[in-house]
Amino acid sequence: MKKFIFVFSSILFISCGNNKEEQMLYDYHQKDASIMNFDLEDLDFKIQKIDKIEEVAAADSLKLLKHKFASIWKKNPEQSLTDTISFKYVKGLLNESIVYQDTLTALYQKSVITAIKVNNYSYELDSKRKRDKAIDEKFDYKETLEEIEKIEQYYNELSKKPDSVLSVKYKATYSLNNPMLNNVKQTFNRVYYTNANQTEFVIEEKDSQEL
Repeated sequence: MKKFIFVFSSILFISCGNNKEEQMLYDYHQKDASIMNFDLEDLDFKIQKIDKIEEVAAADSLKLLKHKFASIWKKNPEQSLTDTISFKYVKGLLNESIVYQDTLTALYQKSVITAIKVNNYSYELDSKRKRDKAIDEKFDYKETLEEIEKIEQYYNELSKKPDSVLSVKYKATYSLNNPMLNNVKQTFNRVYYTNANQTEFVIEEKDSQEL
């Protein structure tokens, strides 16, 4: 029954003269409202304006991905590093570091065994501490490597069609009665991104502002 009401309200919303982008915005916020058992129609949801800002091409995302990759390797990387750093080089260093930590782990484990045999408790504790640190660092390197490999995979996929449009950016202003604030009327100015097919909004910028 609830699903039927939602579909009916969406059809009614379209029939009142709202365009595709307005319907996408309505549907996006209806999902959030439904989670809290509210309906936008009951909250006097009004769209004041919605404007297309720009298309986000694969080439734009390639730059962002490369910067994210460089940021993982070095905090606040300079543009020269972002332009020149390669996935192959960084993955090679990480794999070498993982192997090195494996070697250290094995050596410190041998020290632990030796310390136990000679009843040297302080040496045993020190060796265990160094062994555990090597294990932790190994897993840190592995997690970083996995994250970089995911970025590289997506980067390579986008590189095949750099001119393809991945999303369209919109800026919208809307108002509603906030049920969490005793139905106080609030107006919001927010930025949204569509999916590749431009059929729905999938994300909004976190720094959206209340007017």
